[in-house]
Amino acid sequence: MMEPDGRSKGCGIVQFASAREAAHAIATLNDTELNGRQIFVREDREGGRAGEGYSNGGGQAGGPGCKLYVGNLSWEATWMDLKDLFREAGNVLRADVVADKEGRSRGFGTVLFATTREAARAIQLFNDHEHQGRPLDVRPDAFA
Repeated sequence: MMEPDGRSKGCGIVQFASAREAAHAIATLNDTELNGRQIFVREDREGGRAGEGYSNGGGQAGGPGCKLYVGNLSWEATWMDLKDLFREAGNVLRADVVADKEGRSRGFGTVLFATTREAARAIQLFNDHEHQGRPLDVRPDAFA
């Protein structure tokens, strides 16, 4: 992204073919170094409004929090288990496990963080992390 005078704004947007690829980029590139500078990689929460909402240092730009999809949960996992586990990454505003009509877990849920930085940290910490005997699939929620 460039200023009108041709100088870099210090940020950019990369579009991926899938949410999984984007989550992998966040998990592997966030807080790494690029050309001698530390970079912060997160999901674009501004809905394509390039350059807007970056004034707060990458925290809670673009709305109230950042929701993650958490898949491959054990059938016994509860919303409290998710909240307790993901609290290690930051301020969890809400955690849910999706249930069927009979109230049984469908094996996935969501976790809402206060900031995108915390959500990115959660992806780094918990994607492929074994919880209750199963490796978790953690990525930005495509329906958030």
